[in-house]
Amino acid sequence: MKLPKLSTIMERLTPRQLLIACGVVALLIFLLIYFTLTRLTAEKPKPAPTSAPQPKQVQVKDVTVVYAKTSIPERTLIKEEMLTLKTMPSNKAPLGALTRTTDLVGRPTRTAISAGEVITGQKVYASVSDMGLSGRIPPECRAVTVGINDVTGVSGFARPGDYVDVMLVSSQVENNKVVSEMILQNVLLLAINQAADTGNNRSATNDKNQKQNANANNAAVGSPARATLALTPEDVLKLTAKAQMGQIYLSLRPYHPAQGISDDTYYSVTKASGKMPVTAPPAGTIPPGADIDTSPTANVQIIRGTTSTVGR
Repeated sequence: MKLPKLSTIMERLTPRQLLIACGVVALLIFLLIYFTLTRLTAEKPKPAPTSAPQPKQVQVKDVTVVYAKTSIPERTLIKEEMLTLKTMPSNKAPLGALTRTTDLVGRPTRTAISAGEVITGQKVYASVSDMGLSGRIPPECRAVTVGINDVTGVSGFARPGDYVDVMLVSSQVENNKVVSEMILQNVLLLAINQAADTGNNRSATNDKNQKQNANANNAAVGSPARATLALTPEDVLKLTAKAQMGQIYLSLRPYHPAQGISDDTYYSVTKASGKMPVTAPPAGTIPPGADIDTSPTANVQIIRGTTSTVGR
């Protein structure tokens, strides 16, 4: 059977049927294009996400720190019975926490420490000498200050930490004497003016800080006006009473001074009394109080050329 040609079919269709046929063909083409693009643009299934590697847990170690067994007041020397050791996680230990009691015994507290509190390096002094001038006073002594000057203070060469002898120079008017007396010997000099011994002669951990401390001390010393000495209470009373009688002098002892005490501690000199002896005036001078017209020595030699004459 022979199929009719497409043109023959198209000729037999009415305009309305032709329009419907075109619409059907257009719809089919649209659907074909739509499904084709949909398939091409469809998202590919994502692979199942793999779990991120878990960080390894850091194992926290325990550390032994020093606690205060009892309350410790400020500026108190720490003793072994005041301390105890406890274990705690290292990540919870305070910064600077000390771990050995031997690092604390004998050191003074900078601030008050409560019982059960972890002791850190910021709460204690490194040594007694770091507490200031009071930390450098020997236990049996007291600090006392006397007035000096460039001459009586060894011209500023005496420095904190040196040892000096203390002398008193006074006048005994009734006896017409000047007396020099050695009242104290081998005395520790704590400070000159407001400069004290900062311990720079000991080992320093920072050269820059050491130089700054030395420069500050030199600026504070200046011209010596006050000397602070370490004396026993009995010597404090002796010095303060003697200082009212005359001028205090310091005598600098040598480095590494001998502990020996000199027996020559008193010297006096008698002032000249009465009229001073009058010596004869040299020839050609007029004695004091003599009149020039009556003085036998008031002669003048006049030279004229090769001749000379003597006149009054």
